[in-house]
Amino acid sequence: MTKHAPSAPQIGARSRQWKRFLATTAVAAIVASSCGGDNAADSSGSEEPTVLVTTSIWADIVANVACDGLVEIETIVPPGADPHAFEPSLSGRQRMDDAALIITNGLGLEEGLDDTIDAAVNAGTPVLRVAEHIDTIVFSFDRDDDGNARDPHVWFDPVRVSDVLPQIAQRLVDELNIEADAVDGCLRAYQAELAAVDAEIAAMVGQIPERDRNLVTSHDALGYFADRYGFDVIGTVIPSASTLAETNPRQLEELAQIIERAGVSAIFAEREHATDDAGALASRVGNVAVVTLRTGSLGEPDGEAGTYLRFLLSNAELIAGALG
Repeated sequence: MTKHAPSAPQIGARSRQWKRFLATTAVAAIVASSCGGDNAADSSGSEEPTVLVTTSIWADIVANVACDGLVEIETIVPPGADPHAFEPSLSGRQRMDDAALIITNGLGLEEGLDDTIDAAVNAGTPVLRVAEHIDTIVFSFDRDDDGNARDPHVWFDPVRVSDVLPQIAQRLVDELNIEADAVDGCLRAYQAELAAVDAEIAAMVGQIPERDRNLVTSHDALGYFADRYGFDVIGTVIPSASTLAETNPRQLEELAQIIERAGVSAIFAEREHATDDAGALASRVGNVAVVTLRTGSLGEPDGEAGTYLRFLLSNAELIAGALG
């Protein structure tokens, strides 16, 4: 099992304040192949209780709430992997049964893990499904029979994330019996960081003219970003909640016509998935860039998207640069 400590956000002077709170909490990846290979190494034997978190994004968020190193945090889906498609190894399943707490996004995001997580619940492992405590929106394009399928990509709105942090903190305190005052101090400090990043993003995208605030994406992942910062998602290459769905030539042709009418200058693809369809669509329209974002995973710890805060800012910079 590869272990690393979450690094402090390097965002101007705010990082110096945050360093007082950031802990040595380890964020680890359960290294396993998406086809279920058993490649995870043994745990380090730490005496701290273990919290399993499905994605690297939520693992970094939880690590900042539990910032005094009171718990050991491990990610289930390795950084760079697709949370929709990932399936755990045998050792990963055992670690879910043994964990003190599992934290998931929910709303179908981790569809390859749902059965295993349900089995862990039945075995007595407590689970917090974060999106159940967030004011969610419906998908722009992928709807259920009632027309109201809920969008799981809640982390693209830092205000919604900030609002759910008390729920995470309370479960950490209740399930792991850790010091409430320490967790509360880290919670408040991280909420201040999120508010600052939210303001920075709003100022950044505020330079984009209203007529150019149209998003075309690989799949329907930027609804919360659009809702928070005043954009419209006018089309998706794969109009589905899941990256496992497929597109078709007729749908791509209809989307090409939408792009031409709206004068869209960029299609936003996702680094975690193939970009062939987005590239073909851009070639069909002409004079349209394909801009690759990180959508479901953090990058390298020391990189431009190595923390959740840097993930938000780097994506916003790419969007603003492409549309501004």
